[in-house]
Amino acid sequence: MFGIGFQELLLIMVVALIVLGPQRLPEVARALGKFYREIKSSVDEVKSSVVNDLSSVKNIEKEVKIDDYKPPKIEEKVNKSFDEEFEEEIKRSDNKKEVEREKITFKKQSKEV
Repeated sequence: MFGIGFQELLLIMVVALIVLGPQRLPEVARALGKFYREIKSSVDEVKSSVVNDLSSVKNIEKEVKIDDYKPPKIEEKVNKSFDEEFEEEIKRSDNKKEVEREKITFKKQSKEV
């Protein structure tokens, strides 16, 4: 345990008994045990979440192969003529519906009686 031999552990226990006394030693031992359990459970929780995240990433990599994706070549985009791009833009604007808006003015309107 932590590279500590039996003799070193016995020496630590004797020093703790002398410093803390027989009344406080069980309380301190319980507190240290509780602290150790909390730290261990936290570390185990982090380990399990990391393992779950890694397994989900591996599953995603299996589903979607990155090597299959090929971005469009730049030459294909550049080689379009002006007329082709203009026609595409016209088609896009035809698909959009224009909203009619009421004209608002800030001028005072004269009331004619």
